[in-house]
Amino acid sequence: MQSARQDDDSSSSRSVVKRLRSLVGTLAAATAAVVLGVSGAGVTHAYLNATAGPAASTITAGTAAIQINGSATATLSPTALSPAAPAVWAFTVTNAGDAPMSLAAAISAPGGPAYAASAKALLTAVPNAAACTAAVAGTPSALNGYSAPALGALPVGASQWYCLVVSLPNSMPAAGSGSSHSFTMTVNATQTPS
Repeated sequence: MQSARQDDDSSSSRSVVKRLRSLVGTLAAATAAVVLGVSGAGVTHAYLNATAGPAASTITAGTAAIQINGSATATLSPTALSPAAPAVWAFTVTNAGDAPMSLAAAISAPGGPAYAASAKALLTAVPNAAACTAAVAGTPSALNGYSAPALGALPVGASQWYCLVVSLPNSMPAAGSGSSHSFTMTVNATQTPS
């Protein structure tokens, strides 16, 4: 019996040794995997933090330049005005710069004769000078303080015809009849993205 117990004890010792070897082997494999994973994570981490600088670039400012009737400033000819006959002027605006532009305009007509407060203005784009008549489409507004905030885009080198109509209402008072009234129209150009 004793011999059977010794066989049982030795087989149980062998079983424990096998289990320990298996456990040590598993632990060694797990440790190796963790060490390998940590060393690999460090490499991956370095790749995630890598940077590259951009190539050298040059930015050049564009030139904004518009011309009215071929010049930086233009004078519209004096024109007679009455309730029955509005004054009409056709003119071109050209983009003489190297950047696309968006156009707007404003009119200033302070003071003046008695009829000045009754004067109305309308500014609109037209296909050519012949299309500029007193009958152009649009709604006139007071001459002094008139604003045309969106006259359209003007590409580089392009020209556009515009028509300015100044009118008086039929109910205008006779006071100031025969006198002149001056106004200034400013055309503004703002660079647009190209």
